[in-house]
Amino acid sequence: MIEVETLAVGPLEANCHICFDSETNDAIVVDPGDDADRIMGFVRERGLKVGGIWLTHAHFDHIGALAAVKRETGAPVSIHEYERKWTQDGMLNGSDLFGFDIEPCPVDRVWSDGMTERALGLFWRVHHFPGHSPGSVAIVCEKEQLAFSGDLVFSGSVGRTDLPGGDPERMAASLRRFVELPEHIRCHVGHGPSTLVGVESVTNFVIREFLETFPAKEDEE
Repeated sequence: MIEVETLAVGPLEANCHICFDSETNDAIVVDPGDDADRIMGFVRERGLKVGGIWLTHAHFDHIGALAAVKRETGAPVSIHEYERKWTQDGMLNGSDLFGFDIEPCPVDRVWSDGMTERALGLFWRVHHFPGHSPGSVAIVCEKEQLAFSGDLVFSGSVGRTDLPGGDPERMAASLRRFVELPEHIRCHVGHGPSTLVGVESVTNFVIREFLETFPAKEDEE
């Protein structure tokens, strides 16, 4: 049985998701943003075997505990190819800008749009959803109807686009693709409570505003 434990970590309360199979104890850690002791405390308490660390994007509040979690678990780190250098560069990930001291950590694998991952006995698809940052992704498992979507969409809102690398037009294009996902997929988001694709598609007025402000272009992927 697949379970997800969500820990709000760090001063910005970014969500770190620990996704695991309660029968095999295999696990994936998504966005270890801070508080490595809390993250690893849960891993040790449940006897989990972490086989991968997945990053929805590499802003500082989502990678603050990355180096420590990787060191303790030995698990490989995966991220979209556009942000492969961000985990080692404080100017790119924003830690220098906001005054946070983050230990650099290299990545092991890079994703591109449409790639599939095999983890926890399941297939997961990587969807590239830029706008909040150049390499933002959602990792989706349709069989389990769940996704880890980072700061693309929140319950009733969307991720900001005014940080370095943000782009409101690309965010609008990503939101158009997001609302086409199956409506019953539960999104475990970067901040705040989880939500359903269908709920946000219908009730999220910020999404609607983006789509109206930045209509689709002919060359949009």
